[in-house]
Amino acid sequence: MTYLVGIQIRAEDSVGFANEFESWTKPLFAELGATSVRLSQTIYGGDTAGVMLAAATFDSIQTAAELEKNMNADPRVGETMAKTGAQRVGRSLLVVRSERGELSGEYGSALMISSTSQPTEEETQKMADDGWAIMGDHVNGIRQGQMIAAGERTGMWVAGTYTDNLDELMAGSAKLFADSNTQQNMARFGNQLVSRSIFRTLV
Repeated sequence: MTYLVGIQIRAEDSVGFANEFESWTKPLFAELGATSVRLSQTIYGGDTAGVMLAAATFDSIQTAAELEKNMNADPRVGETMAKTGAQRVGRSLLVVRSERGELSGEYGSALMISSTSQPTEEETQKMADDGWAIMGDHVNGIRQGQMIAAGERTGMWVAGTYTDNLDELMAGSAKLFADSNTQQNMARFGNQLVSRSIFRTLV
């Protein structure tokens, strides 16, 4: 399985933080076992606007936990946080349930969805295929995951969609939610849209 750790950060100097992240933090993530790393910043998202998200994927939860310990022992972490006026405001763990397309693009959106029942693996992949059939012409890629250690958000689903054109993304999203099959699945599993945010990829 693939796991994703999301670290939320507020920084007075987000440009400086992104530069530091690109120069040494991202390579360090990879050295310590991350299989992918990215840094994004919320553009629109209510009180989360301006918050950066460092997202890294791992093949195991243990590897993710060991990385966190080893990174915190690196003096550059504290130095960078102090220099850029940065503060970590949250850290969550999710398990990746599906991926379609290319997970790249200058922009993207994150949907958080609650549900009252759990789909099977087969149902999850079928819904991902159906959604991609609608969204694939409008976006670059979609990743869906489920929170497994995220405080009060544990159990919620997150859909991250990647694009180079936000108007196309929103047009595809409108088609998806207007689709009768999507509506039936949402009713079947008790899905409710909790929040949507729009982000820009920094690194």
